[in-house]
Parts: sequence; C-alpha cells; structure tokens
Amino acid sequence: MSNKLTLSFANGSHVGLKRTSNQDSYGKFPEDSDDLSAPQGQLFIVADGMGGHKAGERASQLAVSIIQREYFAHHTGEIASSLHRAFQAANRQIYDDAQQNPAFEGMGTTCIAMVFKDEHAYIAHVGDSRAYRVTRELVEQLTKDHSQVAEMFRKGILTEMEARTHPERSILTRALGARDEVEIDLITDIPLHAGESYLLCTDGLANVTEKEIKRTILSHPPRKACEKLIQLANDRGGEDNVTVQVIRLETSKAVTGGLLGRIKNLWRR
Repeated sequence: MSNKLTLSFANGSHVGLKRTSNQDSYGKFPEDSDDLSAPQGQLFIVADGMGGHKAGERASQLAVSIIQREYFAHHTGEIASSLHRAFQAANRQIYDDAQQNPAFEGMGTTCIAMVFKDEHAYIAHVGDSRAYRVTRELVEQLTKDHSQVAEMFRKGILTEMEARTHPERSILTRALGARDEVEIDLITDIPLHAGESYLLCTDGLANVTEKEIKRTILSHPPRKACEKLIQLANDRGGEDNVTVQVIRLETSKAVTGGLLGRIKNLWRR
C-alpha cells in the first residue's frame, strides 16, 4: 500500500459591488478528471480581462480557452514548455483580434495557469493575478505582480501599505494581448505535499491580507473557503471583479497489485 496525492478544489467568481460586468474568466481542465498522474496533469487557469466591458470579457475568455486547448493539443512532454507555448498562442490571438476589430482595441488580460502533476506543480503567469501556497506554518505568494506599483515596492520606493492603496496599483507592465510578444514568468518543479493548499486569484482579492487568506483556507473546505474569500473582498468595498480557485492536497492509500490488492479493492466497492 502506498501514499498517493489527491486534490480537491473549488472555484468562485463575483462581479463585485462597483462593476456592472464580470471580466474575469477561469477554468479547470480536464473537467471530468482529478487524476494527478494523468500524462498532462491537472490544469487550473484564472484570467482578469481589461479594455472595456466587451473587450475585457473577450480577452479573458480567449486566454482560458486558447491556453487549455493549446496545452492539451500540443503537449511536448515538458509541462513548462507546453505552458509557455500555450501562453504565446493566446497572446498572439488576443493581440491579433485587438488589431483587427476596433471594438476590441486595447484589450488584454492577466493570466495565471498552474499544472499539478504527480508530486510537482508548474506555474505560468503574466500580469497581477496571483498564486499562493498555504500551509499550517505559512502563506507564501509564489508569483510576482507585473505592475508599476509592485516594481516600486520591490525597489523599496513604496511600503507594503502604500503599494496596497496606491491609486495606480492596477497599471500593468505586462499583459496577454497588449503587444505582439510577451515575456512569461515560469515557475517549475514546485514540490507538492499533503496538507498544502494553493490559491489562484485575480487582483479583486488585493485588499484581503495574507493572514486572512491563511485563516480562511485552513478553516474551511475549498468551496466554503472560496465563498468566504469573495465575501471578504466585497466587505472591503468590492471595487473590482474577484475570482478565486482553491486547491487542497491530501493523501489516499493506493492499494497496489497482486491478489491481496484485488481482494481489498473488491472489499472497498
């Protein structure tokens, strides 16, 4: 008998209290499987569109649909390179659409994608949507925001509180579709452990502190944690759309082959 990592997850998205449309998009693929040992793993995506009502919605929807399609259709066997290729394809399509249709001029989107495969995870991201790791001991932001204010904070020009409330905190330095080429951040071979949780979110969650994120995720199953995080964002003013995905890792006992294994599997049915 061997220990095997399994995942449970939930998604949540809300328009917020000040917007009339939700320009966020998200997805988990394959939709009908949670098997971490699948050849291409489990893919989670969150995108936050910009450029006006229709344009922002289209940009984020394109990002999710193209990345999942390209990742699975043209998988090279290397997860990081497959994610990179999928992001580049999404960037080109969003950029081309914006150039060809005046109604979509200036559209773009943030995007973060995370693949869970066996005992490792992989992240690709552009913009200021984030990935966090949450354990009993810590909450850790795994990604770096691609924004002017985040760069000023990293250089020591702004304090954390000044960055959190800065009026230009939403101005991005990178986005999918903003230019014909984009630099994509990749984080590879993140070791996974039972008991960890991961959070993907848009910047609508920016006013929720890391301490609150940790307490909420550790205190609730993924579905309830998503609801609570969205409620916290709206309690802080709900200035923007907010989207969250919570993924929790656990272990199950995998019964391995032989007659004894078959007997035990029959007994569990």
